[in-house]
Amino acid sequence: MKKTFIFAILIKSSLAVNLFPYHSINNRLNSQSQKSIDLYKLLTTNICHNDSGVKTPKKIAITTNHYNITTLMNSYSTLALNQSHVFLAQQQPMAKPQAQGNYATDHAARQQLFSAKIALAIFDNDRKYKVLISDFSGQNIQTIVSSKAPITSLSWNASNTSLAYVSYENGKPIIYIQNIYTAKRYIVANFDGSNSSPAFDGNSLLVSLSKDYGTHIYQIDLHNYTAQKTAQPLVSTDSIETEADIGNGNLIFTSNKNSKPQIYLKSKNTAQAKQISIGLNNTTGRISGDGSKILYIHGSRGRYDLMYYNLKTGVTRKIDAGKILSGSFAADNTTIAYIKNNQVVIYNSNYKNTAVMANLRAREFFDVKWSK
Repeated sequence: MKKTFIFAILIKSSLAVNLFPYHSINNRLNSQSQKSIDLYKLLTTNICHNDSGVKTPKKIAITTNHYNITTLMNSYSTLALNQSHVFLAQQQPMAKPQAQGNYATDHAARQQLFSAKIALAIFDNDRKYKVLISDFSGQNIQTIVSSKAPITSLSWNASNTSLAYVSYENGKPIIYIQNIYTAKRYIVANFDGSNSSPAFDGNSLLVSLSKDYGTHIYQIDLHNYTAQKTAQPLVSTDSIETEADIGNGNLIFTSNKNSKPQIYLKSKNTAQAKQISIGLNNTTGRISGDGSKILYIHGSRGRYDLMYYNLKTGVTRKIDAGKILSGSFAADNTTIAYIKNNQVVIYNSNYKNTAVMANLRAREFFDVKWSK
């Protein structure tokens, strides 16, 4: 009996979870630096892309002779909303009051990106699973969760004060919501079976649950949340539905309705969901905040492509190919972060240029999410 008790204590200790508060640092970024201007030129250069839209990412090394992550992300913020005239304004005065007004608008959009955060789910070199948060410049990288058990499926709430994630610390997937500033958290989904794929939708959380027959998408009301609150079915058919995400009222999810996993869109203006992915084996859909663009992963014969679908035009194109696990839109609905070959890559959908965030390293990356 004593040996059994000691063994149980060891198991409990091995799955211990440490929670840490995130501390904001007021770091003023100098967007007028020469390195920023040079990198801006690099990322906004019009180059020839092949039909698939795939090009080799530019790797930013950490040396004094190359761009580090600070100048990379700092300059990359100026790509929001096609800000070519912002660069010109650094060299010559504006002649028209209207141009000055446009500059003010773009400056506000740029500041929105400066305040953005990036959340990462990783397996670190110390063999612990962690959730990290970085500020927009790639600085102030902090651990908010450290565990011996896997952590996946990150989602920010609307105020960017809390993260939802799936943790296996109790031997099964359970969904938690954690305030990043206080490090306090609570369980929001621990039903029988699997609890996965959380996605905030205002004051509710979309989750994938297998508590009933099959896996389906449910909605949990977070307003005045108590442990007694139940999950209400949101998408439930004879098929499997999972990986929900929502933007501006447009709901997307993965379903095997036609025997293979596909991405479906249920528009806020329609009652029926329609398939928007092409080919076979499509998963991990992510929708932009304005509900106009969708990312998803297309798998074929061990190859994984990051696909980009524009709801307004109905056009799908391939952004990149490789071992791609996750994608996420920033608040500007233009800047994208994704994981490729165990590296974090950023991409601008206007200029179609990419750069590797070379100083973000881990034994393995599982998920990346921009704040809202």
